[in-house]
Amino acid sequence: MLKNSYTIPCYENLPVEQQELIHKNSRIVDFEARECVFKQGSFAVNIYIIIKGYCKLTFQSGEKKRILYIPKHNDLIGKDYLLKGNYPYSMQTLTNTKFLIIPKAFFNRICSSNPEYNLKITQLFESKLIEEMKWMINLNFKNVEGAVAMFVLKYCNKDYQGIDLSRTEIADLIGYSRESIIHTLKNFVNENLLETKGKEIQIRDVKKIIEIIKYS
Repeated sequence: MLKNSYTIPCYENLPVEQQELIHKNSRIVDFEARECVFKQGSFAVNIYIIIKGYCKLTFQSGEKKRILYIPKHNDLIGKDYLLKGNYPYSMQTLTNTKFLIIPKAFFNRICSSNPEYNLKITQLFESKLIEEMKWMINLNFKNVEGAVAMFVLKYCNKDYQGIDLSRTEIADLIGYSRESIIHTLKNFVNENLLETKGKEIQIRDVKKIIEIIKYS
């Protein structure tokens, strides 16, 4: 059985022979924090499953840059570009990260030859995509206080422990200027809603943060 097979989404839907094929055709690779895994527009060759750590997916158009998503343990990166030639965004690690890397062409053959597995993977990917789209749409209707509150509620907890985004990265994620982020975080600290230490942010008053999101 493939070591770290539990990290492969819907692994139980693969027959033993395909599990063995994945074992033979995949590899586990460690990346250091803040290392580029692939760049937007470059030829897409691999599918990535995060065994440990956190990354950021970034889309750039001209001078404008936006963080699309921060994948974590067990997330699969690549279902959206499986049938495309190039990576539609860049991926960089935020922490020391361990990946299970599967060649894209091989993974595509697995999905094509196993409709049940392909359906399960597609449903899982679409479910996460819809969840993220709802979050982003809601974010777009918020003022800066509401957007920062949404950010800290989602990313400043045990699910994303140690990602320690810079203020610029927070701005790239929620769509407000770095200066607005700094000012809002300072206000939240002064109101005893948050505690900050360098890049680390901890919530002190969850109820108030949720209230800000609701009424902003």
